Amino acid sequence: MIAGYGSRPVFQYKFRPLAHDARALDGGFSVILYENRILSFSTYDVSGVFLDELCFALPGRVTTCFYALLRGAAPWLGSTPCDLRGEDTSPYASSFAFDGYDPIRVWGINRLLVEPAGSEDGFFARHLYVLFEDVANLFAENGIRLTLDGFTWDSSRIRPFRKNQLRRTGNQGVV
Repeated sequence: MIAGYGSRPVFQYKFRPLAHDARALDGGFSVILYENRILSFSTYDVSGVFLDELCFALPGRVTTCFYALLRGAAPWLGSTPCDLRGEDTSPYASSFAFDGYDPIRVWGINRLLVEPAGSEDGFFARHLYVLFEDVANLFAENGIRLTLDGFTWDSSRIRPFRKNQLRRTGNQGVV
């Protein structure tokens, strides 16, 4: 199967700097984990136009652990509001999507994380952030670093490829 597009996404994260932020020099990025263990990293320009995509082949253990995390989050994830707003002037917006659940858009997650203990939005934001961190830790075990506002990889541990390279070489090297 060709990297990603022939498989269903099971996790998606999108980071988008907002126009009113003077630091918004790019249009952000998205990360998609497909059920075939391919991780896609795409970048966008300031107007939101797709620029580039790199893919990473991950071991089967990643999806097995991902689904275990998702099962643990089931009690709260299904009741999470699809729109969480911590502040109107957030420097960026995030979107989280987990297999079988509606996408969750968040503005100002850093503000939501410090909401008082009784705050419903704070409760969901903290749980969402912990789940995101757990997923990011799965990627980190394979040389990929995902944060709320960044994505990098250790090229001595994992090598990106482009989908068109996979077509030319067959499925060689994909675990």
